Amino acid sequence: MNFLDHVLLGVRDLEAAADRFRLKWGLGTVPGGSPVPGVANAVVPLAPPVYLELVTATDAGASEAATRLATVTAAGDRLFTWAVEPDDLDARAAGSDVEPLSGGGDTGRWRSLGEVEQTRPFFIEYDVARAGRVAGWQRAYTEAAHDCAPGRVTYLEVGGNASDVRHWVGEVDVPLRLVGGEPRLAAVGIATSRGEIVLR
Repeated sequence: MNFLDHVLLGVRDLEAAADRFRLKWGLGTVPGGSPVPGVANAVVPLAPPVYLELVTATDAGASEAATRLATVTAAGDRLFTWAVEPDDLDARAAGSDVEPLSGGGDTGRWRSLGEVEQTRPFFIEYDVARAGRVAGWQRAYTEAAHDCAPGRVTYLEVGGNASDVRHWVGEVDVPLRLVGGEPRLAAVGIATSRGEIVLR
């Protein structure tokens, strides 16, 4: 089984987006960093170890990812993409024409497969197993001081050809609502103590 790792929401202003999430939904954030050149982030911890990543382009020319993100957010904040933690990244890579890339930062090392772009999710594998990351994410959850006790992601609404989506993603632990049309992440449901939040 593959697992949802995180959802990326492109925003034009991190501080303004964090304020909006707190005021509108009762969701807190924790500081992030710069996951790739030209991009800054902040994190909304959900049921550990899943999280929502707010990302903004600080220098659109610094990397391809920053350029794509700046284009996506030119008209305002919107869902950008999602990341899947596979059972076996190497096996997933062997079944595609894509090579894994390595990266890392203050929180550890990882390998990814696929571009960070709108039309389909990418895969990510960490140097620490999923179960081993839960305690750290629980601390982040507490630090965020949510007002609404967010839980799991309840569903992902995904555009594009259903067969193509299933072939690339495989089985994932979150229900997918495949809606056709433009290939993109169209909506995300999040369970909270106040009821389900839907991001579009």
